[in-house]
Amino acid sequence: MTRMPKHPGAAAPSRDDEAVLNRLASAEWDRAPGAGGGPLGHAPNAADLSRTIEVARVLLVIGLVFLHYGAIPPGWVSPFRGVDPDAPHRVASFVNSAVLFFFFSAVPLLSTISGWLFFRFSEKRVWPALRRRIGARVRSLYAPLVVWNAVFLLALLALHATGEGASLLRQMNIDFDHADGMAYVNAVLGLTDHPVAFQFWFVRDLFLTALLSPLLWLSLRHSPWLGAIVLGGAWTMDWNLVVFFRADVPFFFYLGALARLRGYLPMPSGRATSALVAFYVGLVLLRASAPLLVDVDAPGTAWLLDFATRAMRPVGVLACWGVCLRIAAAPWSGAVARHSNFAFFLHATHYPLIAAVKLVLWHVLPAETDVWLLAHYAASVAVTVLLSFGAARLIAAVSPGLYTFLAGGRDIRVPSRA
Repeated sequence: MTRMPKHPGAAAPSRDDEAVLNRLASAEWDRAPGAGGGPLGHAPNAADLSRTIEVARVLLVIGLVFLHYGAIPPGWVSPFRGVDPDAPHRVASFVNSAVLFFFFSAVPLLSTISGWLFFRFSEKRVWPALRRRIGARVRSLYAPLVVWNAVFLLALLALHATGEGASLLRQMNIDFDHADGMAYVNAVLGLTDHPVAFQFWFVRDLFLTALLSPLLWLSLRHSPWLGAIVLGGAWTMDWNLVVFFRADVPFFFYLGALARLRGYLPMPSGRATSALVAFYVGLVLLRASAPLLVDVDAPGTAWLLDFATRAMRPVGVLACWGVCLRIAAAPWSGAVARHSNFAFFLHATHYPLIAAVKLVLWHVLPAETDVWLLAHYAASVAVTVLLSFGAARLIAAVSPGLYTFLAGGRDIRVPSRA
């Protein structure tokens, strides 16, 4: 754990992330005792930290694409339960479920990073700074959410009108044959239910967390640990605080903010990262194996498994953060980090795109074996990422301003600065 200068909220007086990182680089970091001997075996400077955040964004969003592959055809048994004991191809079912559980750490880590970056202003002008940040989140989070979901809704309505695509439409978060007016409102705005592109639940909850940031600030300033206990208790008990879809976002956002304002940054060494990853992978494999070990349909078992799955996530956050630190230190990390400005666009487009790609590629599957099912899994993710990247490049070439808006304010043509 690296200690930063303990000046709550004073990490940067500027609105610019680059200014934040430059300030952190200006000899304000202390050396991390016991850190590993690699390039990041010390407290990171501005470039180290920015590179790590860029790497994290890219890899975690790609992880979400894997997570949203969903059930393997033709059985369509949810991988959220774990391996399907009755599946004729248990290896593919197990791998799918294990990868899904591994990337359950993606949203918590992204939320933690968001909270750490959000509170980067001087305490002397807290309320104007919060107003600016909330306004910026309207433009970078909620406005793209509305536009993207409106586009997806219109496209799916057009498909429904043709009478085709029943297999795809069954997977969507709206039933056009029975939807009422509120269902259409939520499909676009995500007010009380998930939007039609359901991955935007995270963007919606992140935006709502930003709206509530004045309350979070008061808690962080006057009763930081009480706020952590309340939010952590809600998250542990799977209570989504009425207004959120999942308590992961406000809780881990708060933890990121708390770490920032208390002056700490986790910096696991190479050895500690290896131990964390090994431990986390062991937990993931055990959770994916649960249906082989216990009766998952027995009374109370589902709740215990859900609790265990949540309890794994903090370990996953530290493990994945450590991995991102190691990757950022590698000479080839620039090849990953330079795509950071593509991460939001990929998050926005990957569903229902991957659902359609999965169905198309299923028709060309040579045989239903474990090897081919896993190949279908990997190919579906790869094709989805490539199609999304191609669409990003095309839109950016035709209208850079439109791309920047659709990508949450990030210009694909310029390097990211976290």
